[in-house]
Amino acid sequence: MKAISLLGSTGSIGTQTLDIVAQYPDQFRIVGLAAGRNVEMLAAQIQQFRPAIA
Repeated sequence: MKAISLLGSTGSIGTQTLDIVAQYPDQFRIVGLAAGRNVEMLAAQIQQFRPAIA
């Protein structure tokens, strides 16, 4: 299992990356999320992926 820390998780590439992670939960684990401005979306991502660091 690959551990992933994702910077810019609320942007276009970040959300696409999280879509792929959600499709393959046995292969990837989100350990960290960071975002610049979209706090509401970041909060939703934290609830879904439960990273150790956000």
